[in-house]
Amino acid sequence: MSQPLPDALVDYFVQRSAERADAVTKFLGNLTDRERTLIREAAVMGYVHGRRHPRDEDHPKDAAVLHLVVDACLAAPDLYPAIAAVHEQTTSSTLKYLIEIQQPDGTWEQGSSSSPDPEYIQQQLSVKRAKHPECEYRIAWRTTTVTTGPIPRIVPAA
Repeated sequence: MSQPLPDALVDYFVQRSAERADAVTKFLGNLTDRERTLIREAAVMGYVHGRRHPRDEDHPKDAAVLHLVVDACLAAPDLYPAIAAVHEQTTSSTLKYLIEIQQPDGTWEQGSSSSPDPEYIQQQLSVKRAKHPECEYRIAWRTTTVTTGPIPRIVPAA
């Protein structure tokens, strides 16, 4: 005959369950609508494949599961439109350089316009140092990535 769990342990399990639920809600709330939709679609298909997996067979490795899930989502684009829409998206990146100037509190702030030409920024840095030798400057870089694509059916934040 099994012994009932102590009340303190039951309370602990209830508390941890609530904490985990809050952590999931916070995590999903920090995602963009697109990220949340992609995760939702992949998770649903992963669950479907898990339910269909024969119990007497070994479970496939992560890479194989990922391949199966994405393949299944792409085979049913009407049910998984966010994943299907990735085929139609384009991504471009731009790298630009800029000059930063150190502030009295030690932080760095942008001190010039940005340019894709590092030689131009190096020349601008030389000019700034000549005009204001008492200031501390450095060259920084910034990458901007733009992804464009169709808007699939989006899962709103809960």
